[in-house]
Amino acid sequence: MTDVFTATASPARVMELARDGRVPNSELAALLNPIARKTFLNYCSSIERHYTVACGEQGDPCLADGCAMQGETCLQPLERANADYGRACGHAFLGLYLDPKNRL
Repeated sequence: MTDVFTATASPARVMELARDGRVPNSELAALLNPIARKTFLNYCSSIERHYTVACGEQGDPCLADGCAMQGETCLQPLERANADYGRACGHAFLGLYLDPKNRL
């Protein structure tokens, strides 16, 4: 999908791809030191919960019996918000990656 791990991927290219939401979170996380990685993944998790809660509050659950993901993260709203979700996590990554001390 991306060229993040190739020898030619400069930090500028990594940041461009992350900003556009075109890199999976797992690949972005792998570029960060353990402390920054945990911060990044926690931030993305909070974004996931936000989309899940917002979906449940619309009153139009995926299942007739209601939302199956009460208290959990649901993939349905994340799939609908794919580009926005990717960009939001990408921006969280940028905030960390801009500091070279957070990189591997």
